[in-house]
Amino acid sequence: MSRTAPDPADALAGLDGLDTEASAPPRPRPGEVELRLAPEAAERMRAEIARAGGREVCFLASVTPERVVVDPRAVARGNHAAVLAAARDEPEGGVMIHNHPSGVLEPSDADLGVASHLWDEGLGTAITDNAVSRLYVVVEPPRPRVRTPLDPDGLEALVAPGGALSGRHGGYEDRPGQREMIRAVAERYNDGGVLLVEAGTGTGKSLAYLLPAARWALDNDERTVVSTATINLQSQLAEKDLPLVARLLEGEDASRESLTGEDRGLTWALVKGRGNYISIRRLDLARLGAPELFEDDRSRELEALREWVQTTDDGSLADLPEVPSPEVWDEVRSDPDICLRSRCPHFQECFYQRSRRRAAQARILVVNHHLLFTDLAVRRATGNWTQSAVLPAWGRVVLDEAHNVEDAATSHMGVEVTRSGLYRTLSRLDRRGKGVLSAIQDEVKTLGDFGAEMRRRIEERGRPAVDEVRVALDLFFDEVEPLVGGARPGEGEAVRIAAPPPEVPGEVRSPMLREQVIDEPVARPEVAERLRSLLDRLQRLERELGHLRRRIEDHDEPSAGLEGRLLDLRSAERRTSAAQVALKLVLEPGDRADEYVRWLEMRGRGRRRNLALSAAPIELGPVLREALWARADTAVLSSATLTTRGRFDFLRGRLGLDPAGLADLEHPPEVAEAVVASPFDFSTQAMLVVPTDLPPVADTGALDRATARVVDRLARHTGGGIFVLFTSYRSLRSVADLLRAGGVDRSWPLFVHGEEDRGRLLRGFVEHGDGILLGTASFWEGVDVPGDPLRALVIQKLPFRVPSEPVTAARVEALEAKGANAFWDYMLPLAALRLKQGFGRLVRNRDDRGAVILMDDRIIRKRYGRYLRDSLPDAPLRKGPWAEMDGLVRRFYEP
Repeated sequence: MSRTAPDPADALAGLDGLDTEASAPPRPRPGEVELRLAPEAAERMRAEIARAGGREVCFLASVTPERVVVDPRAVARGNHAAVLAAARDEPEGGVMIHNHPSGVLEPSDADLGVASHLWDEGLGTAITDNAVSRLYVVVEPPRPRVRTPLDPDGLEALVAPGGALSGRHGGYEDRPGQREMIRAVAERYNDGGVLLVEAGTGTGKSLAYLLPAARWALDNDERTVVSTATINLQSQLAEKDLPLVARLLEGEDASRESLTGEDRGLTWALVKGRGNYISIRRLDLARLGAPELFEDDRSRELEALREWVQTTDDGSLADLPEVPSPEVWDEVRSDPDICLRSRCPHFQECFYQRSRRRAAQARILVVNHHLLFTDLAVRRATGNWTQSAVLPAWGRVVLDEAHNVEDAATSHMGVEVTRSGLYRTLSRLDRRGKGVLSAIQDEVKTLGDFGAEMRRRIEERGRPAVDEVRVALDLFFDEVEPLVGGARPGEGEAVRIAAPPPEVPGEVRSPMLREQVIDEPVARPEVAERLRSLLDRLQRLERELGHLRRRIEDHDEPSAGLEGRLLDLRSAERRTSAAQVALKLVLEPGDRADEYVRWLEMRGRGRRRNLALSAAPIELGPVLREALWARADTAVLSSATLTTRGRFDFLRGRLGLDPAGLADLEHPPEVAEAVVASPFDFSTQAMLVVPTDLPPVADTGALDRATARVVDRLARHTGGGIFVLFTSYRSLRSVADLLRAGGVDRSWPLFVHGEEDRGRLLRGFVEHGDGILLGTASFWEGVDVPGDPLRALVIQKLPFRVPSEPVTAARVEALEAKGANAFWDYMLPLAALRLKQGFGRLVRNRDDRGAVILMDDRIIRKRYGRYLRDSLPDAPLRKGPWAEMDGLVRRFYEP
């Protein structure tokens, strides 16, 4: 088997920005003074060319404000790569000049390509002859940008007492921490580099980073991307905070003008992934070709979508009253591989293109972490750092909820291929005589001999190729799926691919940990054979789809319907190619095996069970340093939970911002830190209660029963208004059943994670006011319920990550291989951040008050408990038998 290391960049498909072209050389501005060489510069260049024997020499030179080229220096002899490397350190506004020994100054394709790259670096390009008597300007050098620095005092004054905010906001409170953060963010915008800022709950951090970002956009016409982890915060930023910021800045200086002298206001856009939008053209094609595309009758779904398209302004899934079936949405959603762009008859009204135009015009883009890191993945794959990709070009970024950055980046810097995804690609092409191939046959049936040839080719080669892949997939998954059978059942079954750790005499290793690791699947001859057969057939299908596409492209002008199906073929080609790369990286990683954690995971239950094969980088620090920190002019990382024990060391190490890692960069960014305290008084507003006589966390059943009893008692003291946070969905279900069996839901309604979507559960909890909400992972953070509806918090267990989870296990092993203590250096800091997030759900304003009941006494019993306690807000700690704590809690809530 081939051991060539696959590149995960080749597994990207179905994303904007993958088809990159050199940007067109910009035209000179009207009235631009012609570039000319200073006599001394020309003489120096002639001498250097003569020393090179008349061969090609490349120079970098400066350009004066009068457009005169001065101070040329030779940087390479006919080596464009060396020129590009040298240009990285060249000040903006200079020019690269090289001679054509032939005397013909017309630029070649290679010259134009280099000119485009140099323009991206802020340099122009010109060609001269050996005598340096003529100068052909390929691309005029841009004039160096003159940036207007921010005024930290002025920005701070906007939110200070007596400032613009106090006059516009009825509930205004002076927040010294907010003013402190505004100043820190403004300094990073002015000086560049990275800011890590932990802003405690209630700081008002959104305004603290939006005001500098917006002022910078207005003064310098430069874009900032604001990235968050949750939909709630994105909506708040776009619908509430940014309109307020715009009003504050308009009031500060209504007479500000743009560089062109035109009045200009702040522009922003909430950007969603392309797959969230419907394609009007694809919807029309799906309605027309439904009999050939769908195995079942989908006409009612398609007609409902058509009616919705005529009334919606948004055109995204979020605006749909009812989510369509996956088969239908896959056929009608916007897809870059199947997009006609400006040739589409619906281009002007296209919902995605409208959103893209808004984003291109906006200077503040609000996105989620997943979209940001998808954009970075495409930029890394294509080497495009200055043009549009998934997002428009940007130079500054704010990462809010930044404690999630490592997890978000992990999922987008690797690969994943799923059984359902592969079968869906095949079904789109052909399933029981329906699909894209049938639609093509229908489109070409009137095209005479060519149409007959295409129909015959599809019947004799296309459909059989699809069927062969389907059979190969069945056989492949028959061999691979049993490998996950030993995994721990229940909340997702996963096994990591790695060499089993060596047995240590006398060491008792958990059977669970042994079962969660398998050696290389391809070491089994039957798996290796099935994989090779599948890859061969995928490659054959890719070639056949390419042949069909090229034959149709070479024919006369295709009809609109046939042109759409051409794009379907190209999309299937790319997805087939991407699947091959992903399968190889997971199962045949070659010399990249040590860089990636690779695993097999069974998701879902029953008929929805779906096997995923995944790989992700073990160490993200080097990737983030290269793709983000070294490239962004300013990066601000903000969250209420970035420090452990008051220090940023853990997060900096995980994200590649540690001093040792930054030393690897040629030009490392300056990294600043700030901790902004919460304005809330946790010593009087909150209390941490730890019962000491509850069942140990290892006795899950007993702890679940104790949890139900504690929640029942607590509800009697508080009248409901309780969040109960779990680390296990199984325990959540168990406690929910116990509470219902005890009749608790008859007094206080239960809102149980998994029984309704997250948004509906939260709205019901808030509207009722006396409910009990049971939540797992996503309820530990990004949930804001200020005021009376939330009065108490129960945390069942300390939120340690499952040590056998593939990514966690691989990172633990990598740390231990370096001699680090993985528990103290990784598992414990992660748990501290997560616990601080959970604790932060309770107190959201100055009037909130409540108790946190932590059912896990390891926080006071174990040596590491001090680390966790030191990472929490300074609330009083009370510990003792539950009967004693029960009375204490009752008195805490008494009027």
